[in-house]
Amino acid sequence: MITTIVNTVNSAVTGGERYLNATKVGFELEQSYRSYRNKSSALSTREQRQLLAETHCSGAQKLTKLFHDNGAIWVKLGQFLSSRSDILPTQYVSELGKLQDGAKPVSFRQIEKVLRQEWGEQWRDHFQSFEETPVAAASVAQVHRAVLVSGEAVAVKIQLPKARLLFRQDSTVFTAVGKVGSALISQFDVQQVVKQIVTMTMAELDFTTEEDNLRKFSELPHPPLIYVPSTFEALNTSRILVTEWINGTRLTDYLDANPSLAESLLRDMLSCYVQQITVFGLYHADPHAGNFLVMGDSKVAVLDYGAIGELNAEEARHYGLLLQVLFGKIEVEEPLGSIFRRAGFVAKDQAVFEEVADLVLKENLRNADSTDVLSIALNKMRDLNVQIPDTFVSLARVILTFGGLLKIYRVNDQTPKSSG
Repeated sequence: MITTIVNTVNSAVTGGERYLNATKVGFELEQSYRSYRNKSSALSTREQRQLLAETHCSGAQKLTKLFHDNGAIWVKLGQFLSSRSDILPTQYVSELGKLQDGAKPVSFRQIEKVLRQEWGEQWRDHFQSFEETPVAAASVAQVHRAVLVSGEAVAVKIQLPKARLLFRQDSTVFTAVGKVGSALISQFDVQQVVKQIVTMTMAELDFTTEEDNLRKFSELPHPPLIYVPSTFEALNTSRILVTEWINGTRLTDYLDANPSLAESLLRDMLSCYVQQITVFGLYHADPHAGNFLVMGDSKVAVLDYGAIGELNAEEARHYGLLLQVLFGKIEVEEPLGSIFRRAGFVAKDQAVFEEVADLVLKENLRNADSTDVLSIALNKMRDLNVQIPDTFVSLARVILTFGGLLKIYRVNDQTPKSSG
C-alpha cells in the first residue's frame, strides 16, 4: 500500500530530495511489515505481539522523521494522524504526536531576509530587543520573542522563506496521495482529509487572514477559561504576525504535571469547542496540543488562528442537533435519517441512515465514549458510501482531536451539551 502511494507521489512531482526520502521510507516500511508477516507464522501469540509492537515502533519512528524532515504540509498530515488513535497503533500515535511542536527551525540569516522584505532594512528600530533563537517552530513559520520599543513583550511569527514554494509543490503531491489513499484506506476518506489539509495550509500562508481570524475569534463571548492574545495591527503583514507574548505552560506538559486536573480541564475545553461549533458557528479548527498554553491564572490561551471553521446559521443548527443525538444527549422522535439529510448528508439508499442509527443506539446503550460514537458513525457512513459534507468532516476532526487527548489522559469522555 505504502509503495503504491509513494510511487504516485514521485510521478506527480519530478525531482526533490523530499520525494526520494518518501520513496526510501515507503520501501523500508513495506519491507519491515513483510518481514513481520513472514516470521510471525512460526511464533507464539505472545511473540507475535512483541514482534508486531517492535515493527510498529520502528515504522513510527521512520515515518515521523520523514514528516519532520520534509516539513510544511507533511507535518500537517502527521499532526492529523497523531490524533487518530482510533485507526492507528499506539506507537504511531505517540511518535507522530512529537510533530505537534517539533518542526525544524531555519537559521536566523534566512529569517532576517523575510524581516527586511516585510519591514525594511531598519526593521530592528521597532524593538528594544529581538531574540534570534526561535522559541517555537512549526510547519510554515517560526516564532521569536521580542520586546517592542514601547516595552511590550511580543511573539513574532515569521513565515519560513520557502514555505509558499514548498506548499505549491507538495499540494500537488498530496492531491495524488489522496486519490490513491482513498482506495486503500477504508477507515477515513483520505482524499477529503487531504483536501482539507491543503485548504487549511493555504489559508495559513496569508497571515492577514490569520489576523482577521484572530480578531473575529476574540469578539466571541467565550467562557472565562478561553484567552485570546491581542495583536499589533501596525506591524502585521502577509508573512509576519505580531501578538502579545503569553507566559504559560504547554497543555500536555501541564496535564502531565497535574494529572488530577486533566479530567475537569479537558471537559471544560471540549465544552468550549462544542459551544464554538454549535452556538457561535465559528471555531478554532487546529486544536492540537501545541496551540494551547495554560496560564498562571488557569486560563487557556489559544494560539495559531491560521485555520478557522465557519458555519452558517443553518449548518450550526443542524450539526448541533445531529451531534447531540449522536452523543446520546437528547432523544428525538423523527428518524435519524431525516436529521442526516437535513444536515446535508447524501446517500443513494436512504435505508443506510437507519443502519447508522441502529449502530449509534447500540454504542450509546453500552455507554461508549461520545467521541468514539462519532468516529464509529463516520466510519460506518463511509463504508456505506454516504457523502459527508466537508464542513462536518472539519468539525468532526476537531472533536476527534479532543477525543485523542481524552484517551491519552484516560478521561471517560462524556461530551457536554453546548451552552448558550
